Amino acid sequence: MRSHAFDAFFKPKAVAFAGSIKPGKIGYEIIKSMKEGGYQGNIYPVNPAGGEVLGYRVFASISELTEDVELVVISLPLRAILDTIKQCGMKGIRAAVVISSGFSEVGNYQAENDLVTTARKWEVRIIGPNCAGLMNPWTNHFPSIEVRALPGHTAFITQSGALGGATLALAEERRFGFSKFVSYGNRCDVGDIELLSYLADDPQTGVIALYIEGVDKGREFLRAAHAASMKKPVVAIKSGRTQSGTRAASSHTGTLAGIDQIYEAAFRKTGIIRVEGIEEMFDLCQTFSQCLLPDGNRVAIVSNAGGPGILAADKAEKLGLDVAEPSPSFQKNLKPHLSPHASLKNPIDLTVESGYEEFRIALESALSEYDAAIVIYVATPYLDSNAIARGVIDAAKAHQKPIITNFMAGRIVKDAVRLLKEAGLVNLATGERCAFVLSKLTERKKLLGRIKFASID
Repeated sequence: MRSHAFDAFFKPKAVAFAGSIKPGKIGYEIIKSMKEGGYQGNIYPVNPAGGEVLGYRVFASISELTEDVELVVISLPLRAILDTIKQCGMKGIRAAVVISSGFSEVGNYQAENDLVTTARKWEVRIIGPNCAGLMNPWTNHFPSIEVRALPGHTAFITQSGALGGATLALAEERRFGFSKFVSYGNRCDVGDIELLSYLADDPQTGVIALYIEGVDKGREFLRAAHAASMKKPVVAIKSGRTQSGTRAASSHTGTLAGIDQIYEAAFRKTGIIRVEGIEEMFDLCQTFSQCLLPDGNRVAIVSNAGGPGILAADKAEKLGLDVAEPSPSFQKNLKPHLSPHASLKNPIDLTVESGYEEFRIALESALSEYDAAIVIYVATPYLDSNAIARGVIDAAKAHQKPIITNFMAGRIVKDAVRLLKEAGLVNLATGERCAFVLSKLTERKKLLGRIKFASID
């Protein structure tokens, strides 16, 4: 599918909605979301009852539309969908999102085959069926049953609409934004392969995130994933690691989930970075969007508390990062600037007595000797958390290296975390999560060199 054809899905000038328009019904709620979200194109509700809804005239059928519509969102009973697709083809509408369910996910393969046959006959491309729709927050385009996404630079493609909805709700809490969101459901036509190819060249997308239950065109998927990974990070959650998970995935969207070890090997070969769940995905997508890749795996841990620093060091070493002790010259030069109780090993424990100057000097020194740094700050009400945040920010300005922070916890560091985020620094909930994302930045650096010469055939 050429990129201009995808404009009908993601940047349509006008959208029609075929389905029930009663309050509480899918068609009504999507139209309402589009209107409230600020969509600037024309909206055309379609229902045989006619009338008016939310200030829009309701057309009796697609064939009655008088304006050029580029996308139709369908939430109709199965018996009405094929005729609607035919009407789309006759009107020159080449893109449809089918929200309706009742197809292969419940064993109704004939209905899905008929949908595909009809769509191909009338040259209509389909996302769905059994999906939650799509979004382009950058154009206020929200033809989806899920909560509206904030604009950002991560594209999220999901096979599961419910997981997509939960992800969007969590993202809203974290103020995490998306460039595109696509729930493709049963993937009867447009699926992850074409979406990967499109998003690899999408200027708003810096990171591509996937939720996969299974793939149906393995070789084509690997080629698309490899090509996309060469251009930008691709992060994937692949469900069905266990026998019970595989069984559930196979019955969910009518997809053969496959053997997990095969996916693991395929991901390594194509450069896809696998994560366990939504929180890891958020952390990693945020980090890829904001951090440079490190030149190596040597990491310094700068902290004002022993315990959290040790936990981060344990996690970092377990994940393959080098938490080496700093050089004697480093320790000699830094010691006069710190509390006599500070530990200059690694983690570098500045103690609770430290403030702006100690954090700035210690971090600047560490970044001169290490490839990346984790900064852990455990607040107490009497410490000036904002000053310490400014110390970290000023040190970061002097070095183009990845720094991940963990300012904990709650309301007493709220303003400091805001300062860090405004400065473009990533702040995560624990030092262990900081270690995880740094390990993946290092992995991304290594695999770029490896997959460049990998053969997918």
